[in-house]
Amino acid sequence: MNCLGRRNSLLPITPQRLTLIIASGALVSLALLVATRARSDQWPYRSAPAAFSLKMEMASYDRNSAGDLWQVETQAQRSDGATVTVATLYFPPHVRPRTIRVIKLPDGTWVRLVDAMSAKSTCRPKRREVAPARETSSYGRRPPDCLGHLDKLLAQTVLFGQKVDIVKTWDHGSAGQEWLAPALGCKELQWQNASLRPDGSRRIDMEGKLVSFNLGEPDARLFDPGTGYTELKPSELLRREMKAAGVPWSPELDEEADKEDYRYTAVCSTR
Repeated sequence: MNCLGRRNSLLPITPQRLTLIIASGALVSLALLVATRARSDQWPYRSAPAAFSLKMEMASYDRNSAGDLWQVETQAQRSDGATVTVATLYFPPHVRPRTIRVIKLPDGTWVRLVDAMSAKSTCRPKRREVAPARETSSYGRRPPDCLGHLDKLLAQTVLFGQKVDIVKTWDHGSAGQEWLAPALGCKELQWQNASLRPDGSRRIDMEGKLVSFNLGEPDARLFDPGTGYTELKPSELLRREMKAAGVPWSPELDEEADKEDYRYTAVCSTR
């Protein structure tokens, strides 16, 4: 997963590239990222640690104008700032769907779990936070307007009772949009990657659509730490996950696995 940022990855997604992105997992980086095509949302926003849970469906329109579902994602945040993301991946269609769960705690600890295999990978950062961060990252959006330096406010609307700003992103040559909730610290509730046609119209390439949203403390089972699960380094967890899903191991996956182990060693404490 990541940390993939929608703003930083506007390359066309070929079948081979999308297969690698999904198959690799996909790898969840040390900043609590779930593999989607380039994401600009720097979640969690803990300047406003409201408790909530939501569900989002992600679809690609590269092959099918009606859209191909490739990921369903549940996100939840507790009032103490802890977050969880549960991603079920459905692409490529010839392999079994698989689910990844990632918990991030206020002190920076994160746990990536594959519940179907009772296995997990835990990172306790070398530099622990003593309390939840109170601001977003330096380049993140902040209430009340939720606009980055080059973003443009297109409209305002309501999604599942939440007031949201519809924002045009600064991606050059694209017509990407995000639905951001100021009351939740500019949390991204929906997004679209779109291309501009010669006539000025938009063609949606991929989107994440909100299908449910609830305020209040989320289901505690989402934050189950997997006590008793087998602890593995990221590369081994990925290797077992891909084998269970029927995804052939490849040189590309091997390279990604090595990178994850390197990042893990650099950031996570071994004590």
